[in-house]
Amino acid sequence: MGNVPCPPQQITIHCKICGCENVRRDASVEWSPELQMWEVVVVYDAADCEDCGGETNLIEKPIAVGVS
Repeated sequence: MGNVPCPPQQITIHCKICGCENVRRDASVEWSPELQMWEVVVVYDAADCEDCGGETNLIEKPIAVGVS
């Protein structure tokens, strides 16, 4: 048996202030004529929390996976 790559850890993104997941980030998009849809070209650093009502920092929390 060789080395089997593990999938990356799944995460959720939370507000650093209140811990909720109801967060947003600004981004810039451009139209792709080939795909006929908007494509994200950049995601900005600033983040807002819909529950706190203001700017925040974001934190990642791993999703617990059940053990069979």
